[in-house]
Amino acid sequence: MLADKRVGLEVPRDDQDGSFTANSMSESIRQVIVKEEGEELRKNAWAMKEIFGNVKLQTKYLDEFARVLENN
Repeated sequence: MLADKRVGLEVPRDDQDGSFTANSMSESIRQVIVKEEGEELRKNAWAMKEIFGNVKLQTKYLDEFARVLENN
């Protein structure tokens, strides 16, 4: 899901058991944090932080959600 939104990168995994290697993990981290192609991911992640890191906004969303559940 996060890879589709371009705020995260999926670590390549083994097709058989879903495991990943230390090398695939470190290369994925390097790609996001250090390499130029990770710039878009970093930018999008910071933008998402503004939404998900906003406690006041999240409280408002939860209150509205609870209100909908109570009224329906």
